[in-house]
This record gives sequence, C-alpha cells and structure tokens, in this order.
Amino acid sequence: MSLTKQKLLCGSIAALFLILAVSPLSFAQDDAEQSYVNLMPHLRLGAGARSIGLGGAFTAIAEDATATVWNPAGLGSSADLSLNFSTQRLSLDRSHNFIAITKMLGDYGSIGLAATNFGVSDYDLSDAAGVHGGTADYSTNAYSLSYGIAFGNFNIGLTGRMLMDSFGIDDVDNQSGFGGVDIGLMGHALHIDVAERMKGQALHTHSNEMSDGNIQVPTFHYGIVAKYLGSSFGDGGATVPMVVNAGVAYDLYMGNVVTFAADIEHEFVNLERSAFSMRGGVEYTIITSKSTEFSLRAGMRASRDARNLFGGFGVNIAGLQVDYAIQDGLETEIEGAGTTQYVSVSYEF
Repeated sequence: MSLTKQKLLCGSIAALFLILAVSPLSFAQDDAEQSYVNLMPHLRLGAGARSIGLGGAFTAIAEDATATVWNPAGLGSSADLSLNFSTQRLSLDRSHNFIAITKMLGDYGSIGLAATNFGVSDYDLSDAAGVHGGTADYSTNAYSLSYGIAFGNFNIGLTGRMLMDSFGIDDVDNQSGFGGVDIGLMGHALHIDVAERMKGQALHTHSNEMSDGNIQVPTFHYGIVAKYLGSSFGDGGATVPMVVNAGVAYDLYMGNVVTFAADIEHEFVNLERSAFSMRGGVEYTIITSKSTEFSLRAGMRASRDARNLFGGFGVNIAGLQVDYAIQDGLETEIEGAGTTQYVSVSYEF
C-alpha cells in the first residue's frame, strides 16, 4: 500500500470515530424532528432480498449494488459492473422499490448510483371534522451517489443522498432536501486456501490466486457505518435521525459454504420505543459448479419492542442472481404491513 493510501485510510478511520463520538450531541433532535423518520420508512427497509433473508445482518458483507444502502465501503470490493433491482409489496396498496448500478474505476475504487421509492396508492383524505375528501397518492424517493475504495483488506466508503416527497394533493407542496451522508468502514481477515471452484461464491472479492489451483479467501469480515449525517429536509429543516450499524460475519468452508452474520443497530433518538436492535442471519450456499450456486437463508431481528423472523433463498447462474425473502407478520417497521415478500434480481459482470 502506498504512503498516500495509508494516510487516506488512517484519516478516514479517525474521521469516522470522531463523528461517532460527537454524534449524540451534534445530531440531537426535538420530538417534531424525530417524528419525521416515520415519513421516510423506505430509508429503514433496506434493499435486496438476500440481505432481508439474513434479517438485515449485512453491514459486514454488503459487497454488491445494495452496498449503496447497507454500507458504501463494500463498493471497494464489488464486481466490475453490477446491477440490482428489488421490489417489495406491502398491504394497504403500499410498495417499496430499489434500483442501483455500480461501476469499478480500476485502482480508484467504485462508484454507485441508487434510487429508492416508497409509495402508497389511493389513501383516504379527510378534513379536521373527519369528513371524507377523496383519495390521493403518496410517493417518497431517495437518490444517492456512493463511492468506495479498498486498501488491501480494508475498505472505506461514502454515500450522499437527496430526498423528495410528493403527497399528490394540489394544496400541499412537494418537498425535497438533503438526506445526509453515510460513512462506512469494512475489513477482512483470517484468510484460508479453498478449492478454485469456490471462487464464484467468494462473495468477498479479496481473494488471491494460488499456484496449485486453489485460491485464498478471507473468512472473517467486519463493518461499521454511520448513516444520515447532516440531513435537512423541507422548509422546517427536519432531520432524519442518525443511525449507526456495526456487524461481523464468518464464512465456514466445508465442501459448501455457510455464512454467519450478526449486526447491532442504534438510532440516535429520544423515543419511547427502543432505539437499539440486534440482527442475525445464516446462509447455506450449495456450490454445484464454478458458475452455479443455490443458497438457503434464515434470519431474525429483535429489539425491546419487536421481534421478526426472516427466510429466503437465492439462485445464481453465471452471474445472474435471483433472490426471494419473506418476513413474518408479527411486527414490522410499518404497522399493519403483515407478512411481507421480497424479490430481487441482480447481475454482476
């Protein structure tokens, strides 16, 4: 690693820890501002059915196009070109869609563009007296630009985000604003030699070719990301509460591959509901050839106020990945969502 890259890496790590140290003061909000996060639920729903099937325990292993949402540092290990489209259908005519593209810039890292949409169709309108006044459509969107770069076994990344709201009502102005900056760090360690046929599943591209036909891959991964730093939205200057996620993952190679992942999340708000949650997931990937894989997934998410279970599967054929996930209907980020199903399609070149 060059001296310039070493200085950049050390400076970025120091800046991240400084931000985390001062964030409880710098991003404190009053109750009116805190309530705004409920108007932007799509920011908390994640992206990609693979990550959802793992319960959202994805901070340490997000190295595809969904890294633009989970941890931009993962872009430093992404494929040369990757695409992802995800869709989620909720009850009450609600939908959540995500699309992203990432491109490697050689030794200069990778960039990613992403758009997330959350919409509600034909919701009822009523005046102060409760008189029904017809229906309208609500749509909220987030557009982001991300950058990530790898320094050996360490990655750093940034995401900047713009927000736009449309209430579909003539006398209510649409709103827009800055959705904040995400700063992420990711690392990989404990390399082992595995059979060359595992290379396709080496979801983490920190692998080195070996002269005997094997490859060397890391088995331990860790990551941390601070999200929505400095957000400001609408005429009132509402903010999206800052969120910090930290995660670890371990790949167990035993003919096929088992990945264990765990995350913790803290939201910097003063609300009655718990601002701390834990996520965990396991993925069992069957390697049938160098270009074909099948994966089964299970996950959970728990806080003091809610518990959810997740499951899913994925199929990858020559870089084309199709994933499916399902979330139980016990309690979700959006009340009344019920059992939720997720589908995503991605491709890596």
